[in-house]
Amino acid sequence: MWKHTRTSIAALSLMGVLGGCAQTPPARTELTAVPATKAGPDTTSCSRPVYPPQALANKIEGTSTIGLLIGPDGKVQNTRLYESSGDASLDEAARAALALCTFKPAMAKGKPVAAWAPVQYVWTLP
Repeated sequence: MWKHTRTSIAALSLMGVLGGCAQTPPARTELTAVPATKAGPDTTSCSRPVYPPQALANKIEGTSTIGLLIGPDGKVQNTRLYESSGDASLDEAARAALALCTFKPAMAKGKPVAAWAPVQYVWTLP
């Protein structure tokens, strides 16, 4: 479940409050969506990305900025890496998890349209 921390017209910030999996210790993470349009996340459909075991063992942190093409149906149609966290495994874990989320599509003239939206995932160790 995602918990809203602040909302504005220009940006939507969300804080992930999720438990860790049984094999990995819980990690503090943050999801910040800064939509290019008025598309936005429907966070009830998102699961927290799993911290890659090797990155966790090496105590690697960073911020992955992923571009998501959100279709008119709210599903992710395509993804691209806008800015790396500095670790490919963190970037891929964020991209793969965010690609499974459902989003509120952008609107144009009252109809849903496809639009790109950058989403930042902050990887922080406990």
